[in-house]
Amino acid sequence: MTSNSEIHLVKSLDTNETFISKVYDLYGINENDLKGYMNELYIMKKLENCENIVKIVDFIKKDDSLCFIIEFCNQGDLYSDILRRKINSEHYSENEIFNILNQILNGLRFIHKNGIIHGDLKSTNIFIKDDKIKIGDFGISQKGSNKNLGTLNFLSYESIKLNKTNKLSDLFQVGCILYELATLSSPFSANNINDMIRLFEDKNYKNYIIKNISSFYSIQLVNIISKLLSLNALDRLEVISNYNISRNDDTEMICSNKLAYV
Repeated sequence: MTSNSEIHLVKSLDTNETFISKVYDLYGINENDLKGYMNELYIMKKLENCENIVKIVDFIKKDDSLCFIIEFCNQGDLYSDILRRKINSEHYSENEIFNILNQILNGLRFIHKNGIIHGDLKSTNIFIKDDKIKIGDFGISQKGSNKNLGTLNFLSYESIKLNKTNKLSDLFQVGCILYELATLSSPFSANNINDMIRLFEDKNYKNYIIKNISSFYSIQLVNIISKLLSLNALDRLEVISNYNISRNDDTEMICSNKLAYV
């Protein structure tokens, strides 16, 4: 699906509240693009009851345009926060990283519970509003899709090598985000798919993943990042399942009263 949208800040005349206006130009678009825009609308409406997911407030469809009114996240995206900290040499504490992880998993569990694969989780698609983490940008998300999705340097091994994307591929992308939080840099910087495959299939891949993570962080966090970035998708499921079990039973989960990820 091509991206043909304009983003604006707008204010409600009734409440003076700020929102995001995302306007798609429908002039001359093909049927597949229109289906893609409507799919994004459908997914956002379906996921509007989780506080860790960016909400769609309204939509307006005209002959030549489709406008989404989306909640405004006043603290921007996670990538901008990572970049700010990198410039200031200010690292995230372990508590901060786990707090962000908990909220991402909370939103992602709700997404997956509704049979949806996000497909493009990355720090630029994680937003912050009043210190709360929110998953956004469902432009390429699919319901029950096995299609190859997402941004090159955030794609899992199975997405690239096998052209197969599933819920566990989303967990790989969570691992990429955690790596960014722990190192203030991206785990991969490949220029093309072949570069990514060579990196994945290098015998030193695991050491490559953990070598830049500071000893400041616990073995538990390093292990979670390493397992989430594993080529074996079942390692990702195992580490997140064990992590959820280890969390306190009284942890409040806004989208579900269960702690288990799956």
